[in-house]
Parts: sequence; structure tokens; C-alpha cells
Amino acid sequence: MELNQQDRTTQLPSKLMILISLLQGLGLLYLHQAIELHYWPHGQPEWLFAFYSVMFIWPIMLLLGLDQNNGRAMVKVTLPFALVSGLLGYYVGHQVTPIEHIRFNVLLFSFVLTMVIATFKALMYSQQWARGERVTYSALFLWSWRNFLTLSLAMLFAGSFWLLLMLWAALFKAINIDFFSDLFEQRWFYYPAIALANGFAIIIFRKLTHIIDTITRLQQALIKFLLVLLSLVSLLFLGALPFTGLEPLWESGGSSLILWMQALILFFVNAVYQDEPDNWPYSVWLHRFIYISIAILPVYSLISFYGLSLRIDQYGWSLSRFWAYLIWFLLALFAIGYVWGIAKYRDSWTHQLSRTNVAIGLVVLLVMLSVNSPLLDFRKMVVADQLQRLADNKVTVEDFDLSYFRRHLARPGYEGLQTLKAQYGETHPGLLIRINALYADSNNEQPSSTRDEFIAAITLLSDNPPEALLTAIYKQETKNHWNIQQTQQYFLQALDLDKDGDQEYLWIEKKHEHTVIKLFFQQHQQWKSSYLGSFRKDKDNLDLFYQALIAGEIKVVPSRWNDVIIGGQRFRAGLE
Repeated sequence: MELNQQDRTTQLPSKLMILISLLQGLGLLYLHQAIELHYWPHGQPEWLFAFYSVMFIWPIMLLLGLDQNNGRAMVKVTLPFALVSGLLGYYVGHQVTPIEHIRFNVLLFSFVLTMVIATFKALMYSQQWARGERVTYSALFLWSWRNFLTLSLAMLFAGSFWLLLMLWAALFKAINIDFFSDLFEQRWFYYPAIALANGFAIIIFRKLTHIIDTITRLQQALIKFLLVLLSLVSLLFLGALPFTGLEPLWESGGSSLILWMQALILFFVNAVYQDEPDNWPYSVWLHRFIYISIAILPVYSLISFYGLSLRIDQYGWSLSRFWAYLIWFLLALFAIGYVWGIAKYRDSWTHQLSRTNVAIGLVVLLVMLSVNSPLLDFRKMVVADQLQRLADNKVTVEDFDLSYFRRHLARPGYEGLQTLKAQYGETHPGLLIRINALYADSNNEQPSSTRDEFIAAITLLSDNPPEALLTAIYKQETKNHWNIQQTQQYFLQALDLDKDGDQEYLWIEKKHEHTVIKLFFQQHQQWKSSYLGSFRKDKDNLDLFYQALIAGEIKVVPSRWNDVIIGGQRFRAGLE
């Protein structure tokens, strides 16, 4: 597990690393100021994503990987990766356009997470390639923990540094000296200061690699015992499945639970067995017990594949299902590689461990980059699949999940909704106004659709309703954009509720899970509304209700209880 002694004594190029940290802080300051003060690249998320990617990734890789002997080699292997990251950032940033219509929190989270994993993997390989060493899993493992713990501790140090500055500022502000609080709140100060603190901390902790390695050995000793317990759990669980069946598993999110169990087993195995095939950490019987639990991992892969396939057959593809399949694929690759080693070497199966981990580690790196490129853009795939399901009548226009396109699929979702408007807008006007409402400003009560568009979406169950009534409905209902987004159909039915010879109108809003009923009536020559009630889909017979509504089978029943008036105040009995 130890690297050569030169790794212990190599001096770090501290001045260069401090300069890199300062330049990183200044670069991040420029990008922040560009956003705040509206100069380039403000308003162009393609360039912002690209520059932020390079500004975070390349300096961190250099700070963690540079030493006195590998400077030129480290730049050669990390610069191309940083440039690729920038190109991927540009592509992902393009998915945020038009920025005024795109919600990109989900996209940003997946981009950051995948690029962190990709950078983490690339850095491990780069550190060995830059030294001219043969890539081995034991070295990869050691570098991974050194990088992770060094960066984590450095970030903790930078955060503590900033908290101390805030304490400093607060203490002096308490005695009416505002200079420090004003200084520390300036962006031109805290961006370079925190970046320098982070770089300085990385230098310190990289000189303490013996402590980092001790922590790594400590976690290996702890995981050694947890692996035995987890192996026992996996074997017992598989043994219980024939008696319980798979249905209870699917009802409780079984596919994701199985993937978690597989991931933990693989992680623990890799933490305990580190390219030392002839040095077993367990007795022979425990060693065999462990590899039996590894040998059954493909069975779990088959079970989770079946569970994921059931969901896709029912509901089609979604982002979460694509990610689940991707994780399943990577875990299955590791499992198959390990089982191949067990079949080939039996007790000495760890001879295959290093080759499998090194090779599939590169696959993981390429996959993490690909999901942020046109090669494996899950958002586009989801849009294409869901639109095809609509075309194949596997889902109705009324039940189509428009909000998912809006909230999770960024630019492909926006383009997909525009396609829906073009293809179905005339035949399904309700779809048109729902899509328009999705992109309305929630702080603005201006209608998202025109009067004609909204009225066209109403199913008129009575002939020739008054234009003044339709205008009143339009003005009232289009103020609430959220309500329009949730409503699948509108119905308007005339009836004489008070038996005075004048028509009142029932206004029915059919939503996915419930129905809302209002009454529109004239008072002082103006149309007003009153809430009548609502009922839920899971508690009432909606089909019977809408059949009677469309057939005009509506009865007006007099109230059993009259109102009570005392001193001009009217009281209504809420009794049936």
C-alpha cells in the first residue's frame, strides 16, 4: 500500500502553488463580478459554465498533484482534461438557454457531481502517469484517499479561516469600528483570501501524508469488520427472497436498495483488498465467505434490472431511471469482473482485482464525461421517449406530465413543450394554456394566454354562455398560473340554482388528483363566483360524476334547513 520513499520526501513547489491559488481566486472573482455587474460573460451560461469548470478543476488538480519533479508532466496530463471539462461545461451551459425559461438546479447538481467524480478519477491516473509509474490499484487507492482527505481538510481549514475573519469583524464592529467588517464583506477581498487559505492548507496537509495514510489504514481496519457483516446481510437477504417474492421489494423501492447494497459491498471489498493477492486480511474460511457474497452480486444485478425494466414499461424513461440504469451498468461491470476472477483463480481471485479496477475505473471516468456531452444526454433521451409514448397513445394529452419537462429537462424539455404546442395546440387547447402557464412569471398576474386561447379550452356543456361571463371567468382564473398548470380540463354547465328564472353556471376544474366546483352567478349585474366544494380521485367515483355531468343529469335539491337572521346577520346551518 505504501508508495516509494521519494513520495515522502519530495518538496512541494509552494510559491507556485500559492500563485495558482491566487489566480484561481481572482478568476472566480471576475466571474462573480461579471454576473453581478452584467458584463461578459453575464447572460451567456455557455461561457459561464465553461469558465467555472476550468477555474475550479484545473487549479485543484495542480494543487493536489504538483511536486518538484513532475511539473511539466502534470501540466501535460491535466491541461487537456481541464479543456475537455470546459467544452463539456459549454455544452451543459447551452442546455440552460433560453435562460429566462429554464430551471437548471437539477442539471447543475448532476453536472457538478459527475465532474467531481470524473476529476477525482482523472487526478488519480494523472498522478501516476506524471510520475511515469505503472498504474496499479494499490497506488490508485492510496492517491484517492490522499486527495480526498487533503482536499476535505483544506476546505475545512478555509471555512474555519473565514469564520475567524467574521469573528474578527464582529468583535470590532461591536466597539463601533466598522473597517474590518466592511473589508471582509468585499468580494475583491474574500475571493482571493479564501482561495489562498485553501491553497495554503493543501500545501500543509500534503506535507503530512503519513497522517493521511494512517487515517486510511484506520478506515481500512474498520471496514474489514463491516465487510463481513454486510456479506452476511446480502446472503441472508437473497436467501429470504424465495419465501417473500419480489412484490414487497418493488413496493418499497427495492431496485435502489439493491443498488445501494451492491455499491457498499464493492466499496468495502476495494477498501479491504488492495492489490495484495497473496496477503489475505481474513482467515481462509472468512476469505471464502467474502468471495461467495461477491459471487452472488450478478444475481442482484439481474433482480434490479428486472425491477427497473418494470418501471420503464409502465411509465417510460425518466432522468432518475436513466441514472439508475447507468449505476446498475457500472456496478454490474465490477461484479462480472470480480466473478470472472473468482471463477479463474478461486481463493486467489484478488489477482484479478487490480486489473478489473484499473480498467473499469477508466470506464467510469469516460462515462462521467459522456453524460455531460451530446453522446449521452439523458435529458434529450427522456424527451424523445416521452413524446413517443404520447404519439403511441400510451399516455393521454391530459395526463402528460408537462411540469416534469419544465422543472427537470432544461432546454430539451423546453423544446419538447414547444413541439407539443405545435402538434397538439389546436386539437387540445387545454394543453396550450397549461404550457403557457408553466412559463408565466409567478410574481406577475398578467394572463399567460389570450382570452380566445383560454375560452377555447373550456368544454361548454350549455349553448351560448354570456360573453360577459366568459370574460369574468378568464380574468379570474388566469390570475393563478399554478392553478392553470394543474388543471387538465374545464367544464361550464348552466343551471337555475335558485329557481328565479335566471341562469347560474357550474364551473368545474378537473385536476389530476381532484376536482374543484365553483358557482358563477350574477349580482348587481356583475358575474361573481362562489366555491361549492371538491372531491378527490381516490375517494370518489370520478367517472360516474363526469358521465352525469356531460349527460346533463344534474339535479337542484332545495335545502332542508333555512337560514337564520338575527339583527341583520345571516347564519347558515351546515347540516345535511
